[in-house]
Amino acid sequence: MNDVKDLKDVLEKVEKKIMAAGKIYGAMNFAFWLVAMLGYYVLAPFMSYNILFTGIYWPIAFALAIFFVVKITKMIAKVERESSSRGFGAMIGISWVVGAAVGWFLVPSMNMGANDMASMAMGFLSFISISIFGMWLSFIKYKISAEEMIPSFLIPAIGIPIAMIMKTNAMLWAGFLVAIAFSATILWYLYSAFKYVGVPNDEGHNQE
Repeated sequence: MNDVKDLKDVLEKVEKKIMAAGKIYGAMNFAFWLVAMLGYYVLAPFMSYNILFTGIYWPIAFALAIFFVVKITKMIAKVERESSSRGFGAMIGISWVVGAAVGWFLVPSMNMGANDMASMAMGFLSFISISIFGMWLSFIKYKISAEEMIPSFLIPAIGIPIAMIMKTNAMLWAGFLVAIAFSATILWYLYSAFKYVGVPNDEGHNQE
């Protein structure tokens, strides 16, 4: 009986470490997007937030991100013991295509903001909110734990009405808002990972 109990304990610890790995992969996903977004804000002021620069930067960042995100999501699906089917990847890809179309073209063209910059900020926040919300739905559909993603699309969505009425620094504010949302998501993922792994006690074992 002791052997069975010991085996069960070992399997439980292994499963927790596998789940923790999935959370860390999730944090890496959002860390990449945070770097891509902050890279845009480092370069954009030199281009006066030019539409042409935006149109060049984001497709390149998008292509790199899709490559990176697909690899990460496959890792997450694997450690969560879900098949990384073509449907899963297609749903994620479609969510980003729809988000880009709405955020970078439809919303700015409607000119609902206080000025052009406010409309662009609204589009940027819409792009992030719609795209990541679609990713979250993909994870939910394939029964992959993803509650940590909620701040990454909810916080930008809440900021859209505020960006609409901003007459100055709307894009800058939107960027910091998304940075906060992504940072909160990364922290939540890492917190979840540490919950699965546990904290070592004085004897060098994990607290269960």
